[in-house]
Amino acid sequence: MAPIADTAADTAADTANSAPSITNQLGDFLSSMAITDSIPVPTIAAYMLVGGLLALYLQFLYRHCNSSSSTSDAVTRIFPLLTMATIGVVALVSFSPVLSLGLVGAFSIVRFRSVIKEPEELVYLFLCIGVGVALGAGQPLLAFAMVTVATIFVLGVHYTAGKNRAQSLLLTITGKSQEQFHDGESGVMTVVNELVARYTLQRLDLEQDRGRMRIAINRLGRSETVGLIAKLRERLPDCEFTYINLEATS
Repeated sequence: MAPIADTAADTAADTANSAPSITNQLGDFLSSMAITDSIPVPTIAAYMLVGGLLALYLQFLYRHCNSSSSTSDAVTRIFPLLTMATIGVVALVSFSPVLSLGLVGAFSIVRFRSVIKEPEELVYLFLCIGVGVALGAGQPLLAFAMVTVATIFVLGVHYTAGKNRAQSLLLTITGKSQEQFHDGESGVMTVVNELVARYTLQRLDLEQDRGRMRIAINRLGRSETVGLIAKLRERLPDCEFTYINLEATS
């Protein structure tokens, strides 16, 4: 009976010795997963202020240099808040892996209902997020570099291609059917064929007193559009003109 008692005593001693070891390992694991350093709140607040100012600048840049047809500020209004929120989230995640796992679960249930109609708006949103990530990670120089390089490219594209950006026009010419819509040299069809190289006739209405012709003109620059309208008014002074930029209505 003595050997059995000794074995039981040894097992109990091993269990008692292993319990503190497991507890120590669990404590070390939890401490490694906890926040390692205190969050420098003044520094993060300063980065959030800088990020908000950079986002306001990106908002100004988008409003003055965008090539999209959208004039709504529904997306640009969120640039500062999006950037500052990204800075705060990245700052928290960088100091605590536990918080990062929790944020993944929290963000998985978020659904964005707003539809981004213009690809350019989506690019600016990603740029704001990138600036927020850089500042949240403590890299202010990288954030300034991103904004600077983006500004150079945006201004370069805006001033090189902005003046001659192609447009698609929907032109409607209205006049007296017997005086303007005839087959002579001063007729509407003849003048349009001389001045417009390529167009698509969408509608032609000839009534007893009034006539109306609607044509679609593709890929004209801004200067070409102004020149074409001036020539049409000069050749057809008694007609009425209505033209719509199809790029702005798409």
